Amino acid sequence: MKKGFAAKNNHRRAAKKLVYVKSAAEIPDFRSEDEVANWYQNHSTVLIQDQLETLPASVGGKLRARLVARRRSANRLPKITRRIRSA
Repeated sequence: MKKGFAAKNNHRRAAKKLVYVKSAAEIPDFRSEDEVANWYQNHSTVLIQDQLETLPASVGGKLRARLVARRRSANRLPKITRRIRSA
């Protein structure tokens, strides 16, 4: 029988087991992003990753504005010049 700290941690919830998708046809058409999130919390596509279509990532809205600002500030950094000592 466990005593002390180990016994107190036994009340943790058991992890949910993922359902492994075996074909791309098993992935349903989703109506909202909430449905997508809920489905992927219970399903894994790791077995069929090579069958899925690769799509380019896109960034929009506030995140895009932050990304553009970061790139501009990175381009404006002063270049470090090397000083040569004269004898």
